[in-house]
Amino acid sequence: MTPAGLIAVGPLLFFSANHTDIGTELWVSDSAGARLVKDIRPGRRGSYPSAQAAFDDRLFFVANDGVSGAELWSSDGTAAGTALLKDVNAGAGDSTPGELTVMGHTLFFVANDGTHGFELWKTQGTANTTSRVADIVAGPQGSTPRQLTAVGDKLFFRATRGDSGIELWVSDGTEAGTRLVKDINAGPEDSVPEQLTAAGSLLFFVAFDASCGAELWRSDGTLTGTINIKDIRAGTDSSRPRYLIPIGSTVYFQAASEKTGSELWRSDGTAAHTQLVKDIRPGLDGSFPSYLVEVNAQLYFTATDGAHGVELWKSDGTAIGTSMIRDINPGPASASPGQLTAIGSQLYFSASDGRSGWEPFRSDGTGHGTVRLADLRQGQDSSYPHHFTPFHSVIACIADDDAGLEHIWVLDAKHQATILGERPTTPASSVE
Repeated sequence: MTPAGLIAVGPLLFFSANHTDIGTELWVSDSAGARLVKDIRPGRRGSYPSAQAAFDDRLFFVANDGVSGAELWSSDGTAAGTALLKDVNAGAGDSTPGELTVMGHTLFFVANDGTHGFELWKTQGTANTTSRVADIVAGPQGSTPRQLTAVGDKLFFRATRGDSGIELWVSDGTEAGTRLVKDINAGPEDSVPEQLTAAGSLLFFVAFDASCGAELWRSDGTLTGTINIKDIRAGTDSSRPRYLIPIGSTVYFQAASEKTGSELWRSDGTAAHTQLVKDIRPGLDGSFPSYLVEVNAQLYFTATDGAHGVELWKSDGTAIGTSMIRDINPGPASASPGQLTAIGSQLYFSASDGRSGWEPFRSDGTGHGTVRLADLRQGQDSSYPHHFTPFHSVIACIADDDAGLEHIWVLDAKHQATILGERPTTPASSVE
């Protein structure tokens, strides 16, 4: 069994898994063990559940039952409560839903009904409330909405239309209220909005125009309220902001100016308060702050200062309050933390201390409180833990065992590591 896509919905942990007899189907655990939810596509091909989202205390996901094609389904964790929501592309054709995004009491998604191409759809969880929001591009080509992001009662996304290219759009969930926000790179040329991020009442994003390159923008959903915040790298060169993450109404990100390499920046949406947090690695090489995550109003990220390799850092938004948490892999070698995931007041992640491979770690923001939780795959081989997910009183993740086979593991408060449904087999192993 090869699990994928862990997601908790109430007391249940859903995932897809491959079984030799039934193929890849939807499974669930209620902490007592794992069980098949439903054999949606009987036989060995499987329904391949994907694109999961929690909505209205149910799991919504995409699956193919072999009759209706790849369509949107929902489940309460029981076979009887698992059903096709609506055959959007009627018959065997695929509507291939994606971009599942919750805004208020509505789940938005992108789908192709076979006539209108990929367009914006919505549902309140029943077949009769599932409908296309707007036909932005008439005919089968579709506008292909992407990066759906809710900001209050506004749903922002990027979409493609011939007269304006790939630009920023907004919707209130009605056809009349779905419109182009601004043709940022005027005419059919694309601004390609990306990194769409909600912070306070504003949308922050990265877009390209011919005069400034790819820079940081903001929008309140109006034409006049959609502006280039600051040309961080002056002229037509791009600062290319990445890894946007909000803390309150401030957004943090990686960007490169003409004076520094890629470093940590912050913005409240004004030019005056869009500034470098700290030049962690002075010069043009850059520290490349990446995988930004917020935990208890503190920013965690990975970076290198040129002396310690890629390690775990934190920041309170000031230069003096920005520091490396711990040199997990001592010296110039890198721990290369990844899969950074905020759970409660802790950060869970994967890293290598140089003695073992990439294994599960936890940090409370202090050096002493940054520890390896277990050596799931003994020795220098890596278990590559990912999909850290809170589940009852434990943390679940997907990782390899000593044979290199993937399982769902659970880590309890005592750092005992257990393959789901089995007794604890791996003791805690902390970095001291």
